[in-house]
Parts: sequence; structure tokens; C-alpha cells
Amino acid sequence: MDDHFTWAFGYCAARGFGDPVATTTPPALWFDVGKPDQAGRFILGNVSGEAAADAFAAVAAPHIYVDIAAPRDAILPHIPPRWQPRDAMWLMATDALMPAARPTPGFAIEVDESTDRFEAVARHGDGSLAARGVLGIHGRTAVYDQIVTEAAFARRGLGSAIMAELGRRAVARGVTTCLLVATADGKALYERLSWTLRSDIVSVISPPERPRR
Repeated sequence: MDDHFTWAFGYCAARGFGDPVATTTPPALWFDVGKPDQAGRFILGNVSGEAAADAFAAVAAPHIYVDIAAPRDAILPHIPPRWQPRDAMWLMATDALMPAARPTPGFAIEVDESTDRFEAVARHGDGSLAARGVLGIHGRTAVYDQIVTEAAFARRGLGSAIMAELGRRAVARGVTTCLLVATADGKALYERLSWTLRSDIVSVISPPERPRR
């Protein structure tokens, strides 16, 4: 299975969405999100600019995300008027053996586990939320999502500690490969943790409905 498609299944598990389903118009995976600013999402995988243009043309509803695993300069020229490209993102991968995190004295990490989803929370000794992260499992692949450190607790290794704890538990479930989609803010951190780039991810949002006159 295409890494981008595998990521979509793990992402849906992490977010608590239903599994993606195959569509023919456009040829893609689709999953509902149900938010006012994101009704749902098409995952195209690695396609050409021309195939992306066909997919954009097939989307008539507002607030639909279309994600393509391809270089931005191959896709951006094909974006229709009024569609909004999101900031640059990257699909990244590593094996399940995460580097050991440095100790985080004064913080405790709690993990809530279900069949296909882990949520880890780091709390300061006073009980305040310091960092969190989520992991979804699809087969032998884990997808990391929403790795966030509160600003007051930045640069203390909490993001790495969250990921290491999630990774340890994923290995116990038989996971061998990990994926995530990184923003510019997170990309450098993941590279330091030995994640490698698989592809650019171009994400584009269909325009809102025009107001009626």
C-alpha cells in the first residue's frame, strides 16, 4: 500500500475517525471529518499534476481537503482559482525503535491505550499539562499525530519523551514502521530523531460557498 494511504488509515485511528474508503471520483481515499472548516479529506497518494487537476475538478463541495504526495512545484500550478494551498508539509518515516529520550525529572507521562490508539500526556509535578501526543495503529504501522508541547515547558525534551513512550508501546503491539506528516515547525525535531523524508505533502482546500445575492 502507498505510504500516504497507510498514513491515512493510522491518522484516522489517531483522530477517532472512521476508516478511509476508496472513491472513484476522484480516484482516492476519502474520510469524513465533519468540521465546519474541514468537511472531509481526499488522499490521492503520489500522482501527477494532471491527475491532481482532475481531482480538483471533481470536487464541488466547500471545505474539502485534497492531499497529494508530490513535489509542491508539480502541483501548485494546477490549483484552481479560489482554492487555498496549506503550508508545506512532509511525509516522514522511521522504524519503530525510537531513540531513548533523555530523562524528564519533575514530569510524569500517562498513556491511555485502546485497540488502535494511544494518547500520551506529560504533566508537571503541579498537575499542569506540559505535552501530549497521539498514535494510531494500522496493521504493523504506527502514525504519530498532534505531538504538542506547551510553550511554558518547551525545550525540556518532552516531545521526544512522549514519542519514545508511544513508540515503546507500539513495538509491544508488533509495529515495525512509523509514519507522520510534519510541518515546518516539527520537521527538524523529527530529523534529529532519525526520521527520514518520504515525500512532500501538498494539501489544498476547496473554496467556501459563494454568498448568495
